[in-house]
Amino acid sequence: MADAARAQRQKALADKKKRLEELKARRLQRGTQTTRREAAKEQVETVKNLDAYIDGLLQVPAAGGAPAAPPPAQPAPATPAGNDGTNGETKQTPAQDEVEAAPAPVAPVIQVETFEMGTQTLDDDFPPSSDVDESEELQDEEEEPGNESIPDLQPMMEEEAEVIAKVLTAEEVEQELKTETFSSFLNIASKKVERVLNSSFLADLLVDYDGESNGKKRIRASDGSTFLTSRQVYECSPWTQNRDVTDMDWSPLHTELMLCSYHMSTTSPSLGQPKGATAVKNVSPDDSPSDSLAPRAGELMSDGLALVWNLAMPSRPEHIFTCGSPVTTTRFHPTESPLIIGGCQSGQVVVWDVRAGRMPVQKSSLVTTSSGNSKGHTHPICSMQIVEGNTGLVTAATDGRVNFWSLANLRDPLESLQVGDSVSSLAVSPETDTLVCGDEMGNLYSISSSQSAIGGGSSQRSRRQMRKIEAGKSENHFGLITSVSTKKLKAPARAGIQKGFLRGSGGLFLTSGVDWTVKMWSPAYTDKPLLSLVSHSYDYMSDVQWSPTHPGLMATASSNGTIGLWNFALSLEEPITGSDGIVVEPDGGSGRGLNKLKWSSDGRRMLVASADRVHALVLAEDVVRQKGDEDSRMMNHLLSRGLLDRTYNPEPSLM
Repeated sequence: MADAARAQRQKALADKKKRLEELKARRLQRGTQTTRREAAKEQVETVKNLDAYIDGLLQVPAAGGAPAAPPPAQPAPATPAGNDGTNGETKQTPAQDEVEAAPAPVAPVIQVETFEMGTQTLDDDFPPSSDVDESEELQDEEEEPGNESIPDLQPMMEEEAEVIAKVLTAEEVEQELKTETFSSFLNIASKKVERVLNSSFLADLLVDYDGESNGKKRIRASDGSTFLTSRQVYECSPWTQNRDVTDMDWSPLHTELMLCSYHMSTTSPSLGQPKGATAVKNVSPDDSPSDSLAPRAGELMSDGLALVWNLAMPSRPEHIFTCGSPVTTTRFHPTESPLIIGGCQSGQVVVWDVRAGRMPVQKSSLVTTSSGNSKGHTHPICSMQIVEGNTGLVTAATDGRVNFWSLANLRDPLESLQVGDSVSSLAVSPETDTLVCGDEMGNLYSISSSQSAIGGGSSQRSRRQMRKIEAGKSENHFGLITSVSTKKLKAPARAGIQKGFLRGSGGLFLTSGVDWTVKMWSPAYTDKPLLSLVSHSYDYMSDVQWSPTHPGLMATASSNGTIGLWNFALSLEEPITGSDGIVVEPDGGSGRGLNKLKWSSDGRRMLVASADRVHALVLAEDVVRQKGDEDSRMMNHLLSRGLLDRTYNPEPSLM
């Protein structure tokens, strides 16, 4: 690299020397042309003087045409008139006759041609740090006429600044801070600075494991083992204080973005009053950009709130969205990154656009038919999932109604289905698109779909079949089912389907309830639960989630503020975090219960909602990394306990 740079520099210097030589040659050529012009001018003056002299001798006027000029030899002698004493007659000699008879020579016409030469170069051809002396070129520029020196403007600028600068009053400062230009500049600049300042922290949260321990200090659980490498709390008091988190989601397109929906504030004046029939109240004019942190009048008391957080900014959200009804569930649009989808307590599905301000740009209709039925939901939406290869949406409401939507049109549902008397939670199996619904009485329902042709043509219609999973009263949950979680891992190609569920580990799903238990189900084999795990603290379980990458890892959230991690390939009876679990709140004694869990798509990070706070936890590599074929080991554990029938033939172990 050093030799190449030196060679390039020498080449640049050689090119500049060549250019200076050309400038010198051009200047020398201009001097030569000036000398030739002066010589030609003197020759013309000489010819004119000689003609006048001859005219004086001959006393004849000069020719009207071109001036006459003798040859370069000396002129013949002439006799002046009147020297012979005659009567004034001029006596001409033969020499004079020869002079008159000789034709006047024509002066040569001198043509002067001038031209200029220039060289077009690039700035990179002449680096600023050059050893070539440019004094000659600078002197030429100074000698050119009209090139006067520029006066020093610094004193003038200082004087002008002294005249313009003034101290603003408090009212003027307040007005300037409220201007749109200043607010936009301050908002954008402060976000960029905060992202840069937290870049090292973001790197920790987006850690990419390479198969070995990174040696960082880890957070210790109460039993002494290590499970976390870093954690961070996300809250913005002016907006999130006294608002419980209702749902969370990771962006499918930007790994550092996460979405959280919030219920109405506990200090809201509308708390305890009947909820409005519309999710969009009059908070107009809606000219507040979603990326601005400053609230308009009344926005802090909005019933509904959804925030987009950046992992690098724990104290302020990237985007703020408001709504006239509490937001109970929310999702990123799977393909359009500027769009956010939310389900409201009013029963409406709303869409926000980060380019169009804080209020929804679209909402589902609440129009009822002549028979009194509504096309959409009329009760609070409790759950929402993306289905059908990221082209559809399914929502469930507390009145037991399940609606199927197209993401291209969220004003009216494509299909509706009534599931029991109530629905409290919903999950979808990505392999078969089978839905699992839990209700407030502890019952489970499955909804499977099949495509059948109509009349042999190419048109298709959806035929969905609903089935209640009959586990018996003693085996069901006693009370509300708080969450349902299906597996996201791709199942083996030869896995069969029974009752709408895959056989093998791909058909397992989990449920949690207020009866302190977490249950594992496999309807492809039996309607009864395979496992029933009881909380050691006898607190109700608020959420349970399968890991999206580890076949045997799951996480539970408890109302006592702790999370538990289970690896069924190691044990079916005890969590790897022990009976005390991992305390989420930093102080450990706040008494905050956990609301929701959400794994990242790579299975290395987890969002945990604790009242109005959101915690981002990075799990240790030893927890999330698979150690051999753990899927087969988990299924072998279930088989050896007699929890599965012998018709299941697991894959051979890769250990």
